[in-house]
Amino acid sequence: MTVGAAGTAKAAPARQPTVQDAAVTTRLHATSSHAFVDPAGTPHQLIGPNIQPLWDAYDTDTWDQATYDSIKAKGFTSVRMVLFWDMFQPTEGEWNETAFSTLATAVTRAKSAGLYVVLDCIHMSGSPDGQEHVPEWARVTPTDDGSVEGLDAVVENGLGFLQTIANRYRDEPAVAAYDPVNEPFRSSAKSARLLSDYTRIVNAIRAKDSATNIMLEPSYGDAKVPASSFSSFTPTDRGNLIWSVHDYYNGDPESGYTNGYDDDTGLGLVPNPSDGSTGYDPANKTALASHLQVQLDMAQAEGLPVWIGEFGIGNGLAGHDQYIKDKVALYKSKGLGYAWWEYYSEGGNGPFSMVDANDGWRSWVTLLF
Repeated sequence: MTVGAAGTAKAAPARQPTVQDAAVTTRLHATSSHAFVDPAGTPHQLIGPNIQPLWDAYDTDTWDQATYDSIKAKGFTSVRMVLFWDMFQPTEGEWNETAFSTLATAVTRAKSAGLYVVLDCIHMSGSPDGQEHVPEWARVTPTDDGSVEGLDAVVENGLGFLQTIANRYRDEPAVAAYDPVNEPFRSSAKSARLLSDYTRIVNAIRAKDSATNIMLEPSYGDAKVPASSFSSFTPTDRGNLIWSVHDYYNGDPESGYTNGYDDDTGLGLVPNPSDGSTGYDPANKTALASHLQVQLDMAQAEGLPVWIGEFGIGNGLAGHDQYIKDKVALYKSKGLGYAWWEYYSEGGNGPFSMVDANDGWRSWVTLLF
């Protein structure tokens, strides 16, 4: 998903005094059927917003404790933190410790509020070819024939950054998972190559952290991946892996896996709610389930649980509230956790923002539970 600036922190609405929070101390792991399970075997359905905790690479300003307390008090159990690689490693071989310090503050505050954290480590989006937030030194030049794509920047130059994240958070129980690459820019027609890339990514992380869950995403967050492509996925350890899908589908057959699906890009040929301006026709409700089932069936065949890393629809659009109701009912029926895109964007006026410019919760947020 394309991202916007987080803005300046304000005091969050007063928390509900009846909610008793406890800092996260229990590590979660994955099974073949549940993305997050505690040591006693009890599944945890992680539900939360996507949130951008770093706004300036060299400024420690970030969301205050009251923001995380408010998210927890609202009923959420997790946050997916969107990170920009260029903030952490603007120069090859050097780390920006200010960015790492700000991230540490954010994780600590989420943990103190009782929220689990999913680290979206390298958030690919924008141009060129998803490399808007890839450090300039690490970027690759995409080729017309597709032999070089945005994900190559991560595989060739980003494994050290992923290892640094893993090394710093391997003993932190509040970090429920690493989502190494957001919406990997690899053509959906090259799913075997995508999974070969993930072999290298998983092995690199496991060299530093043998336990924390790792998420794998299909191309562009929602492309179909044939089971046959998994012959290219050969990590040294297949434990604690999660298949994470970005599910903005609105039921329109022209943007699904049938008539309008574009095998070169992994995206529908017509707009869907991920653009922030396309609405939803409730008459398409049944198509939501059949679309998601494609991913669930593939994941089940590979012994991978599923978590919805992003979904959303722009404020005020046709069918907005019903879209949320139908999506949440579907996820609950499948026992899936999910994360809304996003908590706050563009001064509180962004199409997906859950809070307004004064950090007040929008009325429809209650539909997410």
